[in-house]
Amino acid sequence: MSETIPSYCRACEGFCGVQLQVQDGRITEIEGDSLNPFSAGHLCKVGRATIEEPHAADRPLRPKKRVGDGWQEVDWDQAISEIGAAMAKLRREHTRGIGLYAGTELAFDHRGALRAAAWALGSGTPNLFSPLAMYGASRLRAVEAVVGAAVPLTSDVGRAHYTVLIGSDQQEARWGPLQSGTIHTQAQDYFRKRRNGTKLIVVDPRNTPTAQGADQHIQIKPGTEPWFLLGLAHATLYNNWTDAQYLQDYCTGLDSLREWLAPWTPQVCSDICGIEVGDLVGVGLKFGRAAMATILPSATVCQSHMGTVASWAWLVTSALTANLLRPGGHYETGGLIDLHPILATLPSERAPKSRVRGLESLLLQFPGTLLAEEILTPGEGQLKGLIVAGGCPLQELPGRAKMAQALDALELLVVLDNVDSETARQADWVLPTEHFWERGDLHLLDNAMLPSDSVQATAPVLSAPESVRSTEWILKQLFGAAKPSLRGEWGRHLRLMGRMGASADLDDWVARILDWSGLPDEATLRAMPHGMDEGETDRSQWRPTHEDERLHLAPDALKSAIQGLKAPATDSSMPFRLLTAARWPGGWGWRHRTADAEEPGIRLHPDAGFAEGQQVRVRSATGSVQGPVRLDPTQHPLGVTIPWGWAIPVGDVVGTESLDPVSGAPEQSGLPCGIEAV
Repeated sequence: MSETIPSYCRACEGFCGVQLQVQDGRITEIEGDSLNPFSAGHLCKVGRATIEEPHAADRPLRPKKRVGDGWQEVDWDQAISEIGAAMAKLRREHTRGIGLYAGTELAFDHRGALRAAAWALGSGTPNLFSPLAMYGASRLRAVEAVVGAAVPLTSDVGRAHYTVLIGSDQQEARWGPLQSGTIHTQAQDYFRKRRNGTKLIVVDPRNTPTAQGADQHIQIKPGTEPWFLLGLAHATLYNNWTDAQYLQDYCTGLDSLREWLAPWTPQVCSDICGIEVGDLVGVGLKFGRAAMATILPSATVCQSHMGTVASWAWLVTSALTANLLRPGGHYETGGLIDLHPILATLPSERAPKSRVRGLESLLLQFPGTLLAEEILTPGEGQLKGLIVAGGCPLQELPGRAKMAQALDALELLVVLDNVDSETARQADWVLPTEHFWERGDLHLLDNAMLPSDSVQATAPVLSAPESVRSTEWILKQLFGAAKPSLRGEWGRHLRLMGRMGASADLDDWVARILDWSGLPDEATLRAMPHGMDEGETDRSQWRPTHEDERLHLAPDALKSAIQGLKAPATDSSMPFRLLTAARWPGGWGWRHRTADAEEPGIRLHPDAGFAEGQQVRVRSATGSVQGPVRLDPTQHPLGVTIPWGWAIPVGDVVGTESLDPVSGAPEQSGLPCGIEAV
């Protein structure tokens, strides 16, 4: 008998509401929920394809350990006992010797994410790594420096009179303020009609459908987004297109800001971007004159060794024009579950630093881009054992050859996942986990990015195979079996909270969070078929957390990175620029795919001088990859697009030699490269 079950998809950060038909232990149909308060019926092809993932033929279903060149299946008691003993031995022999890599899937598993953070804190190790540096770490670092806490800010495209979208096609990005069909777009269309139009300016190397439909498309060179933003900030400040009262009442550091921006004139930045100076200055003038204006920065703004500086320039431009922390510009919303008080208690400046490169922990996490070096660099605190939960460093991080060498050098490598992966094939232990359709969820982490005060919960849709376990259950058992020391590098209060969170029943913790937020219990939320929606978010919250309660336009934490910035060097042997942020229609990287997904190949402009289907080699200072050319007229003539997670391992050309000195972000956008026929 078929049963209709409401739930929501967790293949990406969209969390689109769905209605599922379930029969005989399988999902037979999936449709978008038209009454969901923020997806409004939207559901992509990849979300539809996820209903087959729990039944994949190569899915790991039983714990197994490596024995010689093969695998031996064991029961859970043996797996937990032997791994715990191995971890305890490593801990006794090596300070900081154990680490945890929280992969991308944990961003969509709130109990798994909570347990991972608690596991690291309670174990006393600062070695909690994640791929956050590949995405938004630079933006969070800049917000922390300017506003005082690493909180997400949302671009208010629904109310803004003038919107500048930098570097991404929102249809391709799969979710966001301009994604077709969602509540974001409905809000924007509503306000556009009331105002008789909202100006949309797209600054993008590619001539995407979004760019073609914009009021103006400024086609910059790939990877030059930081200089466009620096030139915009300079033009705004030096032409006095500013709000003097806002700066006087709410900001500090204006004199230093003027000094820091001095080298980056609109002319200098326009030359770097390959555009007319009038286009850049014109955007600055209209942005400053608009009653409400917002900049919508895409992932490409963050994905370079200048990512934090670029994000700082975005915030500065918004503050100079009184568009920071206000409606119509960039706002912070607590959502129904307000995490701001927690995030504000985790300042990076007081967190442990990485053993290599000395980078500060961000929201308890070290950049995954440091993982290989932490394993391979000898000395006190060298990483010897690693748990990988819900991810694959070999497929998610740069420097693939070095990462493979590092994982092979570990004395203990344990993988927790529900799919086969390159990292799992290299592991000592593989522990099978639930698929998200088999897991109950209440998303505590996404609500602050939504345009309305909404939250949704779901019960498991499918019954998990008898021999698999949840990530949070496995981490709890491993914590108990390893018997970690009471000592550690985190503060005593954090270590105590970590030990409690690593060993307690998380249902009790979730109940406390809901009660603290004034929300119904989880069972009640699960019974709400379309989620709980309390209407529009409060876009006027003013919560700078610096001691002076002001916005710091020239924060000391960014001084050396900004003053050390140099114009990009040119190399005639590497005239092209690599872009990796594109979302290919058939899937989100290596994990979630449609059955008919086509490989993206190496995407080049027809003027690049190569033929469709021709085999070429793309080389950088790190390495090279080979693949077929796919001609794409939307590309910039100097652009080379190779998305992450497909047959061409882009991690072989993106390395870790040049990282953002604040966030650890690698050079994913604008990396110099050369192309040659094979």
